[in-house]
Amino acid sequence: MDRRKFLKAYGSLPLAAAVPGLGFGKSAPESAFRYWGLHPFLEAHPDAVFIRRTQVPSKDDAEAKKKESESLARMIFTLKKDSGIDLSHKVAFKPNLTSTKGTGLTHAICTDPYMNEGIIEGLKKLSIKPEQIYVREGLGREQPVTGFTDMARRTGVHYGDDQDRAPTTVECPSGVVFRRTKYLGPFAYDDSHLINISKLKTHSMGLTLCVKNLQGTNINPYIRFCGGLLKSIADDFQPDAQAHVDELFARHQKAGLPRWDTEKAAWMEMWIQRTIDHYALIKPKTVLHMIEGIYSQNGDGFDGGPGSDGTPDKFLTNLVIFGRDAFAVDIIGHWIGGHEPGNFGLFHIGRERGVSTALDPRNVPVYFWEDSGPRLARLEEIPRTPMSTIYLPRADEPRFHMISEPFRYPAENRVACLSGGSRPNLRDLGPAYASPGCPASVLELSLPREGSARVEVLDRHGDRLFLQEFPHLSQGIHMIQWNTARLSPGKALGRLSVAGAQVPAPLQLG
Repeated sequence: MDRRKFLKAYGSLPLAAAVPGLGFGKSAPESAFRYWGLHPFLEAHPDAVFIRRTQVPSKDDAEAKKKESESLARMIFTLKKDSGIDLSHKVAFKPNLTSTKGTGLTHAICTDPYMNEGIIEGLKKLSIKPEQIYVREGLGREQPVTGFTDMARRTGVHYGDDQDRAPTTVECPSGVVFRRTKYLGPFAYDDSHLINISKLKTHSMGLTLCVKNLQGTNINPYIRFCGGLLKSIADDFQPDAQAHVDELFARHQKAGLPRWDTEKAAWMEMWIQRTIDHYALIKPKTVLHMIEGIYSQNGDGFDGGPGSDGTPDKFLTNLVIFGRDAFAVDIIGHWIGGHEPGNFGLFHIGRERGVSTALDPRNVPVYFWEDSGPRLARLEEIPRTPMSTIYLPRADEPRFHMISEPFRYPAENRVACLSGGSRPNLRDLGPAYASPGCPASVLELSLPREGSARVEVLDRHGDRLFLQEFPHLSQGIHMIQWNTARLSPGKALGRLSVAGAQVPAPLQLG
């Protein structure tokens, strides 16, 4: 079969289809790649949140957790040729490895070690060497009975050793509380990049998710955000820190910030201001924020909860939530936990201080990351598991309660992923490489109104390389991905047909 006939015969193959044994070009050799990074669609939409629905049959099925996580890692991370994260740089993981009070993995207190292992194994498939990978927690060198010591031994990564553990001092001149703080190595090193993996569980801060989890990148005693202004590090706080926090608390209370009239609200104000000071410093180092919700729990964040025996209830939620914006990821995490995010002070103050633009979960784009890639979802499609918390209880509430009362959000413009822009558009986001020999072309389709759409790709002779028809797509931005392993690198033409109009887009294969 000649090339022209082949293209016509196989032009309508679905998203990731390939025809074995019929190759036109050579995939890029491993030596062509010097960088890695996020999948192009994830990279292009920092305001979006992505959810992977996993199929783990039980909380203790180690192999299923590892397999699901490695599969996800191979979908959302990619090799890059011309720019990105240098393959020789360090990768620092920050799982939730808080105190377990000796309970180990009995409860859902810590990020699951097998989920963490799967992500690491996925990165290793990109030629990231295990000796470049670090798993760290500022509370201590090793957290016993969490499974992470054995995980590090299996994967060959750094965990309880002294390699690159020396702390880094980072100045915070514009902080409300901190003048400077200290990060555990290698979290803030120049040649290090952070992957933040929190746990889906409730806590005194609401749900202790991505923003909270980054607190553990600090060393003692800087990590103690929940206490007062320690005299031992007084020179590292702003001279007016307490007065400034008191003034902000009074202003927020007068403005009617939800639950700022409760007993511990002033304490929460201090925690939030310190958290945002440090978040602004570590944010540029963070590649991705993730919530491991394969299983989850309610309660006090440790081993106390509303269960019949006074322990937390545990849930097989089978979700991994991720994105580039920790605040947006956490807003959707709170929504998944059955809460109304507008009732939490962290999200209001994050917007006020300019580290977040999100507040209303209905204006946060959410995609289900399916085997074929991300699919734009409605908020109502997201499975919710009500998880009671001990966050700022009112006098008439039980210790464990829901923060689900209605909140009236301010009017906001719809974000691009949900609005679809002002006119239909097709955009080339570049290639994705799950491995050196597995390239895919990633296209972005924008629809300002719901309806049918057709996307095709033509070579320079006008012959069709790819065709995908959509009987119905919702308003917003969608992704198309197709395997190009059998095609030579070169220029091509994309064409979007929608509502009687055709929109061309230049494309680059390989």
